[in-house]
Amino acid sequence: MRAMVLAAGFGTRLSPLTNLRPKCLMPVGRRTLLGLWFERLAEWGVSRAVVNTHHLAAQVRARLQQGWPGLEVVESHETEILGTGGGLAAALRPLGESPFLLINADVAASVQLPPLLETLSASGALAVLGLKNDARFNTVALDNKNNLLGFKHDAGLPLDANWLTYSGLAAIQPRLLKYLPSKGHSNLVQGLRNAINNGEIVRGVELQGFWDDLGTPERLLLLHREIARGALPELAGRVGQGPKWLAQDSQIDGHADLQGFVLTGSQVRIEAGALVKNSLLLPGARVLPGVLVQDAILGDGFTAKADIKGGAHA
Repeated sequence: MRAMVLAAGFGTRLSPLTNLRPKCLMPVGRRTLLGLWFERLAEWGVSRAVVNTHHLAAQVRARLQQGWPGLEVVESHETEILGTGGGLAAALRPLGESPFLLINADVAASVQLPPLLETLSASGALAVLGLKNDARFNTVALDNKNNLLGFKHDAGLPLDANWLTYSGLAAIQPRLLKYLPSKGHSNLVQGLRNAINNGEIVRGVELQGFWDDLGTPERLLLLHREIARGALPELAGRVGQGPKWLAQDSQIDGHADLQGFVLTGSQVRIEAGALVKNSLLLPGARVLPGVLVQDAILGDGFTAKADIKGGAHA
């Protein structure tokens, strides 16, 4: 079994944090999003994970070179960003000719993905999309048999369509790629549309368990708040319960005050009299003496010189 992990994107909604750190390497407790997926894939018996890279590729590549026990990790580098469809087409050779799992690396989830492959095999579908009911993103239309009808703004969709959210998780037959351009930028929706318009069956399966698209700083903070209060034990078992996730080489003055949930990356410095509350400090961040940082994320190497409440800063 193989998997494609999409990790090439710019993560613009997490800007300015993603100007310095790729979204797939954002922290979740003591882990990164990408590391969490490697762990899950190895547990499911996936033998090879193909990871596409583009934005800040050197950082992602360094993580790939660390590998994961029992999992072969292969990079598919894109000199130009190819999108969710073009990235698949470019990775066809290392993915091989068997069905594979497709994962957006910026998703945090506790859901099980092997059942998507089982449904793919049993139904003869071209693809099986993992879906969630999330009013923020319900743009996928299904019929009463869970067959894909189309996407938001497509013409001719029935009024009684069932609307759900694509989770960024799927099982795919390689022949889907014939419905995508062989080269250049394209997206998965384009290929799925072409496929169903040509009579192919694409199924949707509503996933059980926790899922979130960590697309904004607010969602990343909320995830840590939920883990710290014990609402997500399935994630806490992998990343630490919190509410404090402190790197061993962080320098925290004995007269600094940490309240609520706090995450510190490598070489973070929190100086005397500083108060950090419900915040994430990425590697190299610094809080000067007497400064308050609350409900905020400080990006790599950022120095808080004055009080900060809310937002992402880099």
